[in-house]
Amino acid sequence: MILDEKNRKNLVFLILQFFDEEGYEESLHLLEQDSRVFFDFSYFSNAILNGNFKEADDYLLAFTRPEANTYSRKMFFDLFKRKLSEAPDRSGGSEAVSIFSKDLRRIPVLKDDSFDDLVEVIAVDDMRILEGTCCVDKVPGRAKLCVDLHKLAESNPCLCDKLEFPSLNKSALLSLISLICPNCSGRNGGLKEDLICLILQFLYEAKYKNTLHKLEQETKVFFNLNYLAEVMKLGEYGKAEEYLGAFTDSKDNKYSKAMFLEIQKLTCLQSTEWEVATPSGSLDNMSPKIKLHASVAMLAKKNPVLKDKLKFPSMEKSRLLTLMKQTMDWWTSRTCNNSSSLENVPVVSYLCGTPFSLKKKFNKTGQRKKVVNYKPNEINDPSQCNALVLPDYFSEEMIARLTYSPSGDYILALAEDATHKLWTWSSSQNEFSKYTPRILKENVFPKPRLHQPQSGKTMKNEMAASVQNSTSCFAIKGSYLFSTSGGKIAVFDLKSFEKVAAFGSPTPMATYFIFIPGDLLAVGLDDGSIFIHCLSSRKVKEKLEGHDQKITCLAFSRCFNVLVSSDSDGKLCLWSTKSWVKLTSKNSTRKFCTRSNHESTSLVTHIQFDPYQIELLVVHEGWIGIYEARTLDCRLQWIPDESDTSITSATYSSDGEIIYAGFRSGFIKIVDSRTFMTVCRINMTSLTQPSPNNIRLEVYPTVVAAHPSHPSQISAGLSNGKVIVLQPLWSGGWGEAAPLEDNGDYSNDSDHSY
Repeated sequence: MILDEKNRKNLVFLILQFFDEEGYEESLHLLEQDSRVFFDFSYFSNAILNGNFKEADDYLLAFTRPEANTYSRKMFFDLFKRKLSEAPDRSGGSEAVSIFSKDLRRIPVLKDDSFDDLVEVIAVDDMRILEGTCCVDKVPGRAKLCVDLHKLAESNPCLCDKLEFPSLNKSALLSLISLICPNCSGRNGGLKEDLICLILQFLYEAKYKNTLHKLEQETKVFFNLNYLAEVMKLGEYGKAEEYLGAFTDSKDNKYSKAMFLEIQKLTCLQSTEWEVATPSGSLDNMSPKIKLHASVAMLAKKNPVLKDKLKFPSMEKSRLLTLMKQTMDWWTSRTCNNSSSLENVPVVSYLCGTPFSLKKKFNKTGQRKKVVNYKPNEINDPSQCNALVLPDYFSEEMIARLTYSPSGDYILALAEDATHKLWTWSSSQNEFSKYTPRILKENVFPKPRLHQPQSGKTMKNEMAASVQNSTSCFAIKGSYLFSTSGGKIAVFDLKSFEKVAAFGSPTPMATYFIFIPGDLLAVGLDDGSIFIHCLSSRKVKEKLEGHDQKITCLAFSRCFNVLVSSDSDGKLCLWSTKSWVKLTSKNSTRKFCTRSNHESTSLVTHIQFDPYQIELLVVHEGWIGIYEARTLDCRLQWIPDESDTSITSATYSSDGEIIYAGFRSGFIKIVDSRTFMTVCRINMTSLTQPSPNNIRLEVYPTVVAAHPSHPSQISAGLSNGKVIVLQPLWSGGWGEAAPLEDNGDYSNDSDHSY
C-alpha cells in the first residue's frame, strides 16, 4: 500500500501532540526537526532568551539554510550578531573571533549587501568593552531579536506555513487508537505502550534516526541492543553510556554495574585498533575489545531491568500509517455524509504482535488443562536423552579432571593414575554440539575418536609419593597443557603429546593453578601459599600468603580484576591482580549448616565465576553457594535433599542460567542458578553399562564439565573411568519433557528488532 504525503504529515502532527502531552520533550523537538512539518517558534525563542544560541542555531538549520533566501540569510545574520555581541572575553576574545571566523563566514555575500551592521560589531577595539556594555541589555536585546526573527519567519517561504500547529482534540492519537482497537488491553504496559511501539516502527521506517533512539530512551519501552552495539563499535562510548543510563543505573543491580564497568574499560582501550573476532566465536579467541563488547551484550540479556525490553513486537509493515489511513478514509466518508454515527468504524482486534499468542493449550471444549505442581524432569533410561559414551581403550581409573577445549572441539580428561585422555572430532563431524532442531535423532551423533599421535606417546604425569594426599589439576594455554598429579607441573604439546617442560617441586605440592591475563600463572600449593609465575621471564612475580590449609581452587574475574582462592578449611580470599594485595577474606562455612544426616565438612571443592564474571559459585561437599565477587558475601545457598549424599562436582552452564551438580549417589541434578529449583535429575547408573573387568559396581559422576558455547550439553567423568556426553532430546532444554500431540495452530513470539 502506498500512503500519500498528506497522511504521513497528519500522523506526524498527531505524534507531536502525543509527545507534548506525555512530556517527551527531547523526542518532540527532534521530530519537529527531522520531519520539518512544524517550526516551534516558542521553543526557538526560549532558546534565544536563555542564551542557548547553539541550540537555536541547530533548530533553525533543520528547516532552512543561510543561502536559502534573503529572509533566512537575515535570520542567521541577526542570530550570529547577537551571539557575537554576548561572547565573553576568554583568552583575549578568542570566542568572539571563533564566532566571527566560523559562524559569520556561513553567511553568503550578495551584490547589494550592506556591511554597516557588521562593521559596527567588529570595529570595537576592545571586546571587553563590548561585553561590559551589553551585559545590562542582554534580556531586552534578546527579546527584541525574537520579535525581529518572528517577523522574518512569517515572511520566509521556508517557514511561513510551518508556524501554526493544527487544532486537535486532546489526546487525539490515543483516542483514535482506542476507537479502532476498543477491546485491546495492550502488551504488558497497556494501550499506550503498544502505541509507543507503533510510533517506534514508524520512526524507523521514516528514517528519523535521531528521534527514534531518543524516544527509546525517554519511553524505556524497548532497549535497542543493536544500536548500543553500533555506537560502541564506532567508539562513541559516551553515547553508549548515555543510552544505557536512560534505562538503568549502575546501582540498580550487579548486571547494570558490570555493564557500565565494561563500557568504561572500552573507553580505556579506545586508542587500540578495532579487531575482528575469529571464526570460532569463542571468547578465549577474541581480542580484549571484542570480549568486552560480547560481555555487554550478554549482561544485557541477563539484566532483569533490560531483558524484557530486548524483544520488539512483530507487526506488519507501516502498521500505524495503515491504521491511520483506514481511519481517515472512514472519517472522510462520514464527514461527506454529515453523519455523527460511529457506525462502520474500522476496528482491529490487536495493535502489535500476533493476536492471542498466549501459547496456552486447550482441549476440545475450550477449557484449560489443569495446573499442576512443578515436578523436575526425571531421566532414568538412555532413551530419554542423548547420551554418548566416549570410546576408551586405556585404564578404567576414576576420572579426576575433565574439560572442553575453549572452542568445544575436543574433550580432555585426567584419570587418577595420572593418564590423560583426549577425544577429538573435526568441525564437520561435530553435529552433536551444533545440531539444534526440536528432536535430536540418533544419526546426528558425531564419531569422536580417542586421539593418539603417530609416535604412540601418551601424556602421563609424575605421580606423588603419597597417592592419598595427591591432587590432580590441569590448565590449557593455546596448544599446550599444564598438568600435575602431585609431582612436578608438566607441560605437554597437545598435538604430539610430547612433554616439553616440567617445573616446580614435589614439596610443597601444587594443588591448583590457572592462567591470568598478562602471561601469568597462579599456582596454589598444599601449604596454603600461592605463587604468581611470569611465564615469559620464567620468574616468580609474587607470593600470596593468606591461607593456612591446602589451596583447593583458584578463580579469576576479568570484570573486577580479582583472584579468589579457596582452601580445605573453607576459607575464601580475594586478591587484587593489580597490586596483589589481599582485599578481604571470609570463612565460607561459618554462617551455614549442612544436612543433619551428612557429616559436616568445611572443604571447598570448587569455585568458579559465572560467565559474566560477577558472581562466584562455591561448591562444598554438602552445599552450594552463590557469592558476590567483590565482597565474598554469600547471597544464596542450596542444600540438596538428604537422599542426595555428597556433592562431587558442580559447574555453571555456558550461559550461567543453570548449574550442573554431580552426586556420589549416582545422579546429576540440573538446577536453576537464580532459584536453585531442580529442573532435571539424571540417573547416571542407568545410562552406563558396567564393564565386566571393573570391580566397581557403584558408578557415579566424579566431575562435570559444561560445553563452552552450548548451555544444554555437558560431559561427565565417571568413577569407572568412562566419560559420557549428555544433551537433552528436546531443544527446550533439560526441563522439557516429550511434547504433547499438538493439533492446534498456535502463534510463536518473534524475536524481532525493527
